[in-house]
Amino acid sequence: MTEGGGISGDPRWRGEWTAIPTREEATRPGTLRIDRDKIPQAIALFRSIRNRMDDLAEEAKTALIVEPMAADRVSAYAAEMLTAKGLTEPECAYNAIAAFRDQLQGMIDRLEETQRMMATMEHTNVEGFRRGQGG
Repeated sequence: MTEGGGISGDPRWRGEWTAIPTREEATRPGTLRIDRDKIPQAIALFRSIRNRMDDLAEEAKTALIVEPMAADRVSAYAAEMLTAKGLTEPECAYNAIAAFRDQLQGMIDRLEETQRMMATMEHTNVEGFRRGQGG
């Protein structure tokens, strides 16, 4: 590692990526640390869960519709309000499922970007090493 914490002086590399977190940092909500060699497995796991959330979201679109119990206005109103609680209100069940699915997709995207960046850095380092050995 270089003086600034980077690898091979690459300014895109951040030293905190390889720093061992403190217990407080590692247990903070929203903190996720994945070993480099486990990234493909993590991506596969998150994709699997995200796909299940897609299925649940589709199920919710029909399962959370509440039909009126009778043909009166009160039943119709109650059914409309209960359906809104499940499908259309900001904090409804459907939005919770969709938000979790979107968070999973964000994690997948970040892991894939990290994987691409690491592969590029490794390729650059190998090429730099080869040029250094040959000349």
